[in-house]
Amino acid sequence: MNPIEMRYLGNQLEKSGFKVHYVFYQSVLKTAAENAQAIHQKIQKLQLPDLHIVGHSLGGIITMHLLSQFDDIPAGRVVMLGSPVNGSWIAQKVQGWPVVSPLLAKSMPSALSGENIPAWDNQREWGMIAGSKNSGLGLLTGGLPGAGDGTVLIEETKHPKQTAHAVVNKSHTGLLFSKQVAKLTTQFLKTGSFEY
Repeated sequence: MNPIEMRYLGNQLEKSGFKVHYVFYQSVLKTAAENAQAIHQKIQKLQLPDLHIVGHSLGGIITMHLLSQFDDIPAGRVVMLGSPVNGSWIAQKVQGWPVVSPLLAKSMPSALSGENIPAWDNQREWGMIAGSKNSGLGLLTGGLPGAGDGTVLIEETKHPKQTAHAVVNKSHTGLLFSKQVAKLTTQFLKTGSFEY
């Protein structure tokens, strides 16, 4: 994932007083677990007293791997944006397409497949923001089989260990460029709630 895609949200968080660090991960070349290891190395170099994590889509599942693999991550809250923490219907639907298959090969096991995703065995407050504007990759397959952001179903973003779950009228990519999402993310990172 290119950090440039997170820049708008990062700028909004910085305006609210957060110091933002961006990470790059290679979803095509590395598995979610391998990307978590690379992110852990960056976190160690930062030597922060506390750390909130915001992840979009696959980035949220990589966060689950990160927190499952390592117990030395500084304390903080987690916000995920449109992360299919129960697996991705659309990824499973298109994984056999010749052009798409090599792009998803590393991200399917223990991530987009929905199988062997790490349990949420930590005490961090965890908020999820899902989109309900149905425009995106799903249109290429005839649409999603339920409500979602065009790429990820709302049901795929729900998890019993979440502290809070919010739905906004944004597409999957639109979650990254929304003032409303930035405001909700800021509120959760500060208070552990989407209510303001």
